[in-house]
Amino acid sequence: MRSILLISLLGGCSFVLYEEPCLLPGPEDTGEPGDTGDTGEPGDTGDTGEPGDTGDTGDTGDPPPALATALAVGGHHSCALTKLGEIECWGLGDDGQTSPPEMTAVAITAGYAHTCALDEAGSVSCWGLDDQGQSTPPEGTFTALSAGWAHTCGLTVERSVVCWGRNDERQNDVPDGLWLAVSAGWAHTCALGEDNLAVCWGGTMGLVAPPTVPATQLSSGQGFACILEETQSALCWGLDTSGETSAPPGAFLGITAGIAHACGQTLEGEAQCWGDNVAGQLDAPAGPMHHITSAASAMHTCAISGEGGAGDPVCWGLNSSGQAAP
Repeated sequence: MRSILLISLLGGCSFVLYEEPCLLPGPEDTGEPGDTGDTGEPGDTGDTGEPGDTGDTGDTGDPPPALATALAVGGHHSCALTKLGEIECWGLGDDGQTSPPEMTAVAITAGYAHTCALDEAGSVSCWGLDDQGQSTPPEGTFTALSAGWAHTCGLTVERSVVCWGRNDERQNDVPDGLWLAVSAGWAHTCALGEDNLAVCWGGTMGLVAPPTVPATQLSSGQGFACILEETQSALCWGLDTSGETSAPPGAFLGITAGIAHACGQTLEGEAQCWGDNVAGQLDAPAGPMHHITSAASAMHTCAISGEGGAGDPVCWGLNSSGQAAP
């Protein structure tokens, strides 16, 4: 077997790589079978704070830096990590999700209304909405992070997965084992085990058997998930409301999942997206880009322009709060 390199989270999910170039992968809603509640909780179709809501734009934050090395995408906000380890966020900031603390970060991830980052020592800092404990990380040394709607997970140096925040669908109840990567979805979590096979828990995804295909990357979306096979083919499963699990044929360098859509980086370095396009999620700009990033709570996608290295962030999709206008 080829050597495995664990890449720390770059904006939403962690992943593993088999000596090949990669991009950011990246994360369930009430469209899942069985959820018909009227509780006003996140995911409730009667909640006006749902993704896609074009309500109060609040604080739109500061413009991002000219050069970014990693990105994070949330429900109505986005963040970039600069070459100096600084964090700049834009979009909706009414819960403080666009106001990072002063720190030198090496990785960043965003949930619906919270953001977390990893510093050089492996400690986690989070800011933004904390009504479910999603912004109160535990102590420990981590190598990667991934945020879902209202929960967050981290991969520790001992290769265990620890999750915190909302747990009504048991999305934080991590199975025993050692892990290579973790990706938090809307109300579920998936991880890659030592055998490079995906394992999922929480929500309806915890009831659906993942494909038994070794993977090099993993990304959880809203009630579905995608992997990148060793052959570089994309494979998705789970809730399929708009064709989000129907990955196109071809080879990809990376994959990321959002709300009812997913995107991959082609071998030519361009973005190719599939699934729902109600807000332009599939209308990626032409040209080379990398670190293509969406999230389980997002109807927009961002990427770093250029063929590699630091570059200008570019976004497309829902822009109700300026989240797709870096």
